[in-house]
Amino acid sequence: MMVDMKNRTDTHSDKHLSVLIIDDDESVRLSLKFHFDDFGFRTYSVQTAEEALDLMEIKRMDSVIVDLRLPGMDGEEFIRQASKRWSDVKYIIYTGSPASSIPDEIMSISTVSPKLFHKPISDLSELTDEVIRITDRS
Repeated sequence: MMVDMKNRTDTHSDKHLSVLIIDDDESVRLSLKFHFDDFGFRTYSVQTAEEALDLMEIKRMDSVIVDLRLPGMDGEEFIRQASKRWSDVKYIIYTGSPASSIPDEIMSISTVSPKLFHKPISDLSELTDEVIRITDRS
């Protein structure tokens, strides 16, 4: 699922940031993937947290956009495990539950964005900007 970075002329193509999208909703996953592809990111997407952990074993990620409600391992447990294994990866929570509350334990992890995104987001550039901001490559 790598993006061909050659001949990109958009504003973020020189960043070569990698982003992993974890969402069990295929339409959301593809929408985000296409958006980040268009901005020149190396974009990967998976349906489950378990698939994400497997992929992160073989591909280096700069950031992960993670849904909280996932089949099998949920997004909170994914962040707990992944942040211990890959302490430099940044995590952004993107949830469809408006009443969702994130445990303080998760929000206190320094690599988790303090900004919580709710589906559907009307302006995906806000998400893009946050990925760039938290990876300190802007």
